[in-house]
Amino acid sequence: MNAISPYLLHIGIMTGIFVLLVQSLNIMLGYSGLLSLATPALFGMGAYASALLTMRLGWDSTLTFTCATAIGALSGLALGVPSLRLSRHSFVIVTLSATLLLQLVASNWIDLTRGSLGIADIPTARLFGVALASKEAWLAFMVVLSALAIAATWSIVSSRLGRAMVAVRDNEPLAVAAGIDVLTMRLFAFACSGAFAGLAGACYAHYLSFIDPGIFGFSISESLLVMVILGGSGTLWGPVAGAVIFTALPEVLRMAPELKSLLYGVLLLLIVLFMPQGMARWFGRPAATGAGAGK
Repeated sequence: MNAISPYLLHIGIMTGIFVLLVQSLNIMLGYSGLLSLATPALFGMGAYASALLTMRLGWDSTLTFTCATAIGALSGLALGVPSLRLSRHSFVIVTLSATLLLQLVASNWIDLTRGSLGIADIPTARLFGVALASKEAWLAFMVVLSALAIAATWSIVSSRLGRAMVAVRDNEPLAVAAGIDVLTMRLFAFACSGAFAGLAGACYAHYLSFIDPGIFGFSISESLLVMVILGGSGTLWGPVAGAVIFTALPEVLRMAPELKSLLYGVLLLLIVLFMPQGMARWFGRPAATGAGAGK
């Protein structure tokens, strides 16, 4: 049997990374009902944290991945405390501003991040001392990690906290009347979102062995919005399907970045206008919730 080509392995690995990222945005947009543009910020922080801890302190990736996940969660909380007290429109602007601010910091803190030169030659991940030395090993690792992320998302939204989070999304005044602390539920969502994004960033840095301030770019938010909205925000499998399709499709078509942005913009408009539930209807559930609370 012929071995899988390195190109297909690469697409599979990048798909796994984006499966982690769509869990991050889906928790915020789909289950909490808030459009956060901070996902690239949390993603980039996880990438830089894991890379720097590995290269400067020599830590094993088991520790750096854990730290990247924790840093993402804590950063989500730190950003959520001030931003969640604002109106929804202001919240979107603040999360976008945080991403742009971190991009500026990464570009100008030369001593730490090497600025626009980026950090190169990042070692591959070593888990409990065992290196992921081949693309096959990376693909197997990302398949397992993606499955765990999907299972974790299901556990979160099926839990009491997850159901309260969805209740706040669906009817905030009624949730308040039922005694649900709205700010706490949204901070919980932000922390979960940050954890997934931080872990995805660590995987990205160690797989590609290079990161630069472009990791904070809006193109990541653009791609994630298409994946989540087309798949069906607020469902478990819809965004996963969106991540698979829209990670592989641009690679197969060899699309230029400008053409990709144009296509994604047109798709977002068409989806919102004509297919607001995305592909979720193909999975037999409305986009209201993936926790069984849909009407």
